[in-house]
Amino acid sequence: MNKLIVFLLFLSSSPVSAETGVAVDVVLRPAGSFKAKTDEVKGEATIEGDLVQAENIVVKLKNLKTGISLRDKHTTEKYLEVDKYPEAILISATGKDGKGKGKLKIRGIEKDIEGIYRIDGNELMADFSIKLSEYGINGIKYMGVGVNDEVKLHVTVPVNKK
Repeated sequence: MNKLIVFLLFLSSSPVSAETGVAVDVVLRPAGSFKAKTDEVKGEATIEGDLVQAENIVVKLKNLKTGISLRDKHTTEKYLEVDKYPEAILISATGKDGKGKGKLKIRGIEKDIEGIYRIDGNELMADFSIKLSEYGINGIKYMGVGVNDEVKLHVTVPVNKK
């Protein structure tokens, strides 16, 4: 019986590969933070030699989850306007040696981005920051609590090695 428990504990603590998705770190003012997450991501990165590329990575925003249903509704309907702008798109990106640059489109606005990435097995994990105001997202405040303009995005997509 004890061997079974040890085996189950080992399985539950084994590392699990990341899944395709996006997580956004949002810092609140005057204090606090939360993550907004979705696994509704389509697209992949490719590796050819030491160059990593990605095009048209599409993130559906309607089912973005923040952990609080009212905040989900405000985020998607009021600030992201998902009825009008249902997705965010990484239009293109290139990277080498763990650093990358690309173009991101949110709410119909395209901006250049820079970040870091790493390859883990068949997945690419990228981290970069954006300023919400650059995408026309301003004035986020509820009951005296606001959102910092800069948020950090963590994106995981499959990678195809050529």
